[in-house]
Amino acid sequence: MKLITTHVGADFDSLASMVAVRKLYREGTLCFSGAASRNVRDFLKRHAGRLRVTTPRKVSLEEVDTLIVVDARSLGRIGPFAALARDPRVKVHLFDHHPPVSDEIPSDYALVETAGSTTTLLVELLLERHVPISPFEATLFTLGIYEDTGALTFGATGEREYAAAAALRRLGADLSVIPTWIELAFTLLERELLDRMMEAAYERFLSGSRVVFCALEFPQYVEGISLFAHRLRDAFDADVVVAVVSMDRRTYITVRSREGAVDAVRLLARFQGGGHPQAAAVALPRTDPTELLQALEKDLEGALTPVVEVGRIMSSPVMAVAPDQTVEEAYRLMIRYGHAALPVVQEERLVGLITRKDLDKAQLHGLGAVPVVEFMTESVLTVSSRAPVGEAHRIMVSANIGRLPVVDQETLVGIVTRTDLLRALYPVSLPPGERALSPGLPWMENRADLLEKGLDPGLRDRLRALGRVAQGQGARLFGIGGFVRDLLLGRPNQDVDLVVEGDAVAFLESFKGSDVRVSVHRRYRTGTLVFPEGQKIDVATARREFYEYPVAPPTVSSDSLKHDLYRRDFSVNAMALSLNPATWGELVDYFGGRVDLERRLLRVLHNLSFVEDPTRVLRGVRLERRLRFHMGDDTEKLARNCVRGGLLSLLSGPRLRSELELILLEPEAASMAVRLRDLGVLEGVFPGLRPGDRTQRTLRRLAAFRKRMGRDLPDSGSDRWLAALGALLGEGSGWIQRNALDRLSLSARERCWVERGLEGLGAAESFLGTRADPPLSSIYGFLRDAPVPAALLWAAATEQWRVRRRILLYLTRLFRVEPMLTGRDLLEMGCPKGPWVGRLLGDLRGARLDGEVETLEDERAWAIRRLGEGD
Repeated sequence: MKLITTHVGADFDSLASMVAVRKLYREGTLCFSGAASRNVRDFLKRHAGRLRVTTPRKVSLEEVDTLIVVDARSLGRIGPFAALARDPRVKVHLFDHHPPVSDEIPSDYALVETAGSTTTLLVELLLERHVPISPFEATLFTLGIYEDTGALTFGATGEREYAAAAALRRLGADLSVIPTWIELAFTLLERELLDRMMEAAYERFLSGSRVVFCALEFPQYVEGISLFAHRLRDAFDADVVVAVVSMDRRTYITVRSREGAVDAVRLLARFQGGGHPQAAAVALPRTDPTELLQALEKDLEGALTPVVEVGRIMSSPVMAVAPDQTVEEAYRLMIRYGHAALPVVQEERLVGLITRKDLDKAQLHGLGAVPVVEFMTESVLTVSSRAPVGEAHRIMVSANIGRLPVVDQETLVGIVTRTDLLRALYPVSLPPGERALSPGLPWMENRADLLEKGLDPGLRDRLRALGRVAQGQGARLFGIGGFVRDLLLGRPNQDVDLVVEGDAVAFLESFKGSDVRVSVHRRYRTGTLVFPEGQKIDVATARREFYEYPVAPPTVSSDSLKHDLYRRDFSVNAMALSLNPATWGELVDYFGGRVDLERRLLRVLHNLSFVEDPTRVLRGVRLERRLRFHMGDDTEKLARNCVRGGLLSLLSGPRLRSELELILLEPEAASMAVRLRDLGVLEGVFPGLRPGDRTQRTLRRLAAFRKRMGRDLPDSGSDRWLAALGALLGEGSGWIQRNALDRLSLSARERCWVERGLEGLGAAESFLGTRADPPLSSIYGFLRDAPVPAALLWAAATEQWRVRRRILLYLTRLFRVEPMLTGRDLLEMGCPKGPWVGRLLGDLRGARLDGEVETLEDERAWAIRRLGEGD
């Protein structure tokens, strides 16, 4: 066990050094040697999820083989670990910046240099070794340096500290938190001023920001009023602090602002105040501080900049009920779609809200037939879509409600939930250093670069044009699903699926009369655009789906983009890219798809995903192997539960065939088959089928054939997957194969071809496996009537190389050989009409295959000779 410790009474230099040195000793355990300073303890409480430091009582000293001591050289300063440092079996490594002492800690390795702080030495070492430092760690390391150097003012401070602090700032250190944690000594007068300011302070929410105001008259002059304003901001966790304090003959105004909330200098411009956007101050002749503060409060209302508007985070459109709908109808709607409350709307105007609790009680009392209007809440709090998120936050917290309707000009346009707010407020909770490295919202990020660099210019221009059309109709257009996933992965994908948040039918029909072919499916509110050069783009209305029972076809209703994404199979397929000009390239990711892409993880969006659609198990296997991803533990457990529950057996033949066809045409079909077998999927749909090594070899060879000689092989169109199906069933017994073919609802022709491939391998090996090279005409004659999928299966399944070579020779060359003479030519040469013409052409092909004829003249001579023999 490696134990990392420091001196008793650990300060920020101690804590920062311990964290820094653990980056060099990855398995080290952080442990104080005694009590830590109050500020350090408070810091650890605030960041308990990020830092864990244990105490000596929780350490088994017998297990320690290496002791790492930082920021201390004296045995007398490391408490109970002094005995451990003297133990000859324990290696001691030392990092310190203090001068020599009489009771030096004996060490096997020591880095001791004169510097302003131990943290400085360790930061230099981490930078030298190119060890990554996160923004949080950079902030902590800066705290360590600032505390031990008196904010870089003590005499021991040197160039090393400034260089280290500058490097940490570049790595994201948040300097604004330093005054929060570094203890400064207050005089009694200063303490009294701070206490009085705390008592006089009050807060307001303006434009979504928490603003703290303070107006105070103080009897004596105290220097450094800006420091007290900063303490006020930290105490209230405020976005903006405006403090007006009259002392002696003057009145002092101080403004402190969170980054981006307000320009403090501009706010004090009419007083000729100085400073920078986040901190400004001015001294005026003594004035009534209350009157001055009231004027500043009015100025501030127009100066604050909302970070995020409600319209960006709300769900829209909103599922609602009419006042005359019954309790029973509203209750069924809530159960079906999992809502806890529904707005009550009459002619697009919000008239009330009905909750699940209200409906539960009404149902309990047998009032299911009573209209909703009888039980709804009429006085509903609302917010405008242009309001800042902070305003919605204030309303929901103060009223203790879980959802807030969004209303513009008396029309219900959306709804905001607690989850929406938590996500929207998350970036604000991050330190600025980390915020700079994070998207503006957890689920939104501008990635126009994906569209600009990852798309063919022609397709990009087309999508821009489509986005302009949607925006002109007041709709929002998004690229969605695999198209977005592959752009993020840097994989080429010209298969574009679009979703319209609005009316996809109106969007599609706007192209009628142009050179674009349009097909519309009004029932499902979907359609297709086919452009002159043949590119096809599918368009759908943003919708949600509800499954009445497992494997049932979904019931579809129009809804918001958020719910449309929620109905997708995996998080990596539940992202969208905005194509509207106003928000071009904005990536929408409500469910953590980007993080899962980085982790190469497939994760379902909810626990009933496979129950609602078991084909997602097969799609998951296909994506796993194609993208080199893996299912998360919970997702794989749910997939196995789906298989064990027999849900795959309920799939219809066409749905199963569709998914299996896609899998068997993949280059990684062999590994996919193994994965399907190991998950129990194959036995779940084809009882008794357990493909082994032979199946894998055959599928790998088929994939190699398609890759290496795809253009040379005969075009078998949509039937090319049948060879792989035969390979998958090859190790099954006859009854397993027959049941599988029944299960897939194949056509008579398809079934015949697969059966021919499964049954004919022995005959092919017997005829084509001879050591002596048979005439090419003999190879052609044997394979002429074989379906292409069957011949491909034989070539892949055989272990005899001569058989494989001869079948592939036929499939790539021999099947194309034709005589130069035609039937008409033979008739003109005197050949009698009837079957004789066909037989003669067939023999002539055989002669060309065997090299008996090469030119047209050779064929004429051969035909004349045969006709003479025939006479």
